[in-house]
Amino acid sequence: MSIVPLDPASPASHAVGIDFDQTLVAHDKGWQDGRIYGAPIPGAIASLHALAAVRSVFVVTARHPRFHPAVAAWLTHHCGLEAIVDNDPERAYWLGRCLLVTNKKLGAALYIDDRGLRFTGDWTTTLTQARHAIGLTADPHSGELDRTS
Repeated sequence: MSIVPLDPASPASHAVGIDFDQTLVAHDKGWQDGRIYGAPIPGAIASLHALAAVRSVFVVTARHPRFHPAVAAWLTHHCGLEAIVDNDPERAYWLGRCLLVTNKKLGAALYIDDRGLRFTGDWTTTLTQARHAIGLTADPHSGELDRTS
């Protein structure tokens, strides 16, 4: 993994993006129509505090924006940190002291996500791993899209 040091000339280096669902909050009962019922994943809150002490932190969610206030409320309740909803359609970076809830992939030194696939410069390996992760088993160069289930 490459190191991204804090650089005054790079706004992206000042932030860390963290996925919400199944990274900060558990989903023991599935989706449940968007309700947030899960408890924090063990270690998530302490880690969030540790990261927020040294970088700006934003929480990324694929949830519809109507759920973003509930995500911010959950974060404030469980973390004890102020969390706000991103209402800026032009935002590209987050340099704030509180947590930002957004559905945008903002510039960041690092992303923490339960479904991430790290690209290491080798598309052959990456494509094989991606196909496996989405349930495809055929040769990636055959044009076939056989599903495993």
